[in-house]
Formats: sequence, C-alpha cells, structure tokens
Amino acid sequence: MAWITDYSFGCVKVAGHTYSRDLIVCGEQVLSPWERKEGHRLFLEDLSWALALQPRVVIVGTGAFGRLYISREVVKCLNEMGINLRGFKTGAAIKEYNRLIDQGEDVIACLHLTC
Repeated sequence: MAWITDYSFGCVKVAGHTYSRDLIVCGEQVLSPWERKEGHRLFLEDLSWALALQPRVVIVGTGAFGRLYISREVVKCLNEMGINLRGFKTGAAIKEYNRLIDQGEDVIACLHLTC
C-alpha cells in the first residue's frame, strides 16, 4: 500500500511521486487527474474507477476548507453497497487513509487537493 505524505494546498506526495491535481489512491494504483462531473460536487459516477476496485472503505478528502460537497445519492448508494464512506477535509482524510492502510484495511482515498 502506498502512503500519502507531504500534503499542502494543491499538492500531495504518494509513494514518492508528487501530484498537483485531484487524485484517487488505491494500494499502489493512482488515478490522476481525478475529474468530476462538477468540480465541487461529488456524484456516484465520479467514483466509478474507485468502486470498480470494490473497496470496503472510501475516504473522500473534501479539500483544505471542505468545499467538495458529497451528494446524498453517493452516501445512500455506497451504504447500500456495504461500503463505508468517510468524508474529511483533505489533511484529515490523508491521516485517516494512512491509519487504515496501516491496519491492513481495504481502503481507497479520493482527494480534492485545493479548496
């Protein structure tokens, strides 16, 4: 599993590689840029790549100031799929992701890096 390190507004380091665009991290796999239907709203189709990997937990980093809105549809659908969805400001999301991978959890991080 790849640790996420060195986050600052608009920039993050994953397994030694620096990213300056939103991204999804799953194990050693990274999808960047992670583009969404609407920049500051999260819809189910925005998670298609991540959900295809069938995680137990999806961590959403909602930005440094928490401006990425997670739609009710996403919450409802992931709950029905038995996937634990957790949303945090991005700095806290990274800490939670690293904590869970340290515990061996099957987790994916979807991170909005700016606002």
